Amino acid sequence: EETQKAEYVIMISCDGLRPDAVEFLGPKWAPNFYRLINEGAHTHNARTDFDYTITLPNHTCMLTGRGVVGETGHAWTENNTPKIGQMIHRNKKAYVSSAFDVAHDHGLRTGLFSSKDKFVVYDLSYNERSGKPDTTGEDNGKDKLDDYHHNDKTEELIKTYMDSLQKAPYGLSMLHLRDPDTSGHAHGWDITSKSIYIYAVSKMDWIVGKLLQFIESNEKMKGKTALILTADHGGRLETKTHTKSDEKLNFTIPLYVWGAGVGAGLELYEINPNTRKEPGEINPTYDLAEAQPIRNGDIGNLALYLLGLPSIEGSTINAKQNLKVKKSKD
Repeated sequence: EETQKAEYVIMISCDGLRPDAVEFLGPKWAPNFYRLINEGAHTHNARTDFDYTITLPNHTCMLTGRGVVGETGHAWTENNTPKIGQMIHRNKKAYVSSAFDVAHDHGLRTGLFSSKDKFVVYDLSYNERSGKPDTTGEDNGKDKLDDYHHNDKTEELIKTYMDSLQKAPYGLSMLHLRDPDTSGHAHGWDITSKSIYIYAVSKMDWIVGKLLQFIESNEKMKGKTALILTADHGGRLETKTHTKSDEKLNFTIPLYVWGAGVGAGLELYEINPNTRKEPGEINPTYDLAEAQPIRNGDIGNLALYLLGLPSIEGSTINAKQNLKVKKSKD
């Protein structure tokens, strides 16, 4: 039986964050990212979905533990604010469970704090009308997402989020931060000194620092909280886009895990030699069962694993919850 490693897990998505931008800033200018690296487990060579390198399809991978296309995929390919009546299950013609379902049905509070209004798709798909009945333990109802909040301004969003945590921590929450993507689309994914994109990435570092500070000063959360930070896609300087899914700069993303239940100074591929394979320069298909890279789609089931909860129904990515974040005691 898996035992609980954390009481609270925070999934952070930095939209459009390229790992080489963090490396470019280095420990001096990105001290908080480097704190995650030094005190946690990470890789700078994780992958997006195979078919899509755009925002909503990849966040849906993170939350459902599925790829986008195919029989087992979640099938959400849209990237705009959903129209009235649009939702994940109606689009798939079947209920698509999420990490929020598992956490909520086990009695935990859940929250999604987003800096793009199109994330309302998750509130529409997992609310008291669209959510699945809870058959686990006592009935916690169909509304799988206790709090959904949107604000385009990430410095205001993070403040609202920390105010909410102050009142009562969420067992499982996701914070979405848009700045690297917004600046990338406006000015290109420009990895040079003083570029608008690099400035946006350093703002992400500042927000991570604020959050770490908050966790460590909060009696309830200190020592009991795990952070998982990743991105939905990268992006390119020349095109100012990230739509081509076979482009290395679009499908290469970072993944950091820090806090309760996580070892320190670990590289994720090194400690998962039997279940994950360093993909080098490519983004392998999902069929290579024995040689999957670490993907952003791993994080939903990883979050649940850290909470001591089972994997997401119908999930295919990290469904065995075998992505380790600390060295096994042999």
